[in-house]
Amino acid sequence: MGRITVSLNFMPAFYHRHLGLRYGEAYYFDPACRADIERAEGRFLYEAFGRHGVGSPEPEPSPSFFMQPVDLLMHTQGAPWQFPEDATVESLAAPWAGLTSDEVAGLDAREAAHHPVMDRILAQFRTLQRLYGDQADILFSRSGSMYTHTPYTSAHQLCGQDLFVDMLLEPEASQRLFAKVWEIYAALYARIAAATGATFTGLLLGDCAAALLSPETYRQVVLPTNRDLASQFARVTYHSCGSSTHLLPHFAEIPHVVQTQLGPGTDLAAAARLLPGIEMAPLVDAVLMRNGNADAVREAILQILEDTAGAPTVTLCAWSFDRDTPLANVHALYGAVAEYERRHVRAGSAA
Repeated sequence: MGRITVSLNFMPAFYHRHLGLRYGEAYYFDPACRADIERAEGRFLYEAFGRHGVGSPEPEPSPSFFMQPVDLLMHTQGAPWQFPEDATVESLAAPWAGLTSDEVAGLDAREAAHHPVMDRILAQFRTLQRLYGDQADILFSRSGSMYTHTPYTSAHQLCGQDLFVDMLLEPEASQRLFAKVWEIYAALYARIAAATGATFTGLLLGDCAAALLSPETYRQVVLPTNRDLASQFARVTYHSCGSSTHLLPHFAEIPHVVQTQLGPGTDLAAAARLLPGIEMAPLVDAVLMRNGNADAVREAILQILEDTAGAPTVTLCAWSFDRDTPLANVHALYGAVAEYERRHVRAGSAA
């Protein structure tokens, strides 16, 4: 693997538009349906972008059940689910809205771990074992990493916008909410590990709402929890998908981080300086990919790669491209990576 890699992902709406694929509830709970969809996606990617090493003429479906962990958490707490035909599962409502921190503290994490949806997922795991043998998995647990959203970002989904007021007025009560979120995640993953045999030494912390906070609020209310959780694992991936330049000094305080995923608008050159020795994984601007032209995409990718040149490795997170993303812009992204690598090969040869 070279110093620069590309991780490419499209939203279901993209495949719905181009292939007429229908997702819905069956995508999550019918392994045969999911396998058919994943094969169709893989073939399309190969036909469209195969020259960049993407897709396969004979793709193999994933042997793992996966959904965003925060959606699983939300559902165990009473949030209804909606399954659009052209999108991922959507959690509706904020089930902890209106609850006091004492009421949340009284919730039983064991009930969440034994929620009927967990029984349904574990039943599907047994089906996956019959289909894929030892490769069968849940939430990629056999990778050895727990995939979670941070307690703060999860609490934002559970409580709604009132959480921001509580964080300012009652920071300690907010941290008790965060502790309960983690207790529930730990209970869910303990049950998953019992089924899959996983041992967790890594952690992915998806802090999707971090960029909404001031540096002071993040430092006082959120950082202590993130630091504590990260200290319990040997390797940590930290994700902040918003414009996060103002929080970079505090991200640098999170221990054991091996990769940082940073959103569009973040000063990546500053990130590379403040987070030395860490893999940079910048998120490519999905709006630019949809609305920009190929020249704009090329310039943006070249700038990202220049800004992260000091990092040991770089993964371009080309994720969540929507239904109207031009194929030409994806080719432009890969072309820019190849151009950058050619330049530096020539520069190295000249030196």
